[in-house]
Amino acid sequence: MTNQSTIDKLIEMRLTTMADAFRNQMNGPKFKEVPFKDQFGMLVDIEYSSRKNNRLKRLIKNAGFDQPEAR
Repeated sequence: MTNQSTIDKLIEMRLTTMADAFRNQMNGPKFKEVPFKDQFGMLVDIEYSSRKNNRLKRLIKNAGFDQPEAR
């Protein structure tokens, strides 16, 4: 499997943040020395954080605060 097909599959599974992070890892020379399990852990952490942040933003937006700037 090529890296591009992996990225395409991640995007198809709606793991776009993970796909972007994977692309960055493949292009970054500093990641060549990082063990696979650490790289994978970073990818999962990035996707998890992104989903949690998006959920929080959506909940705040849908809360309908009288003063939207009060976040």
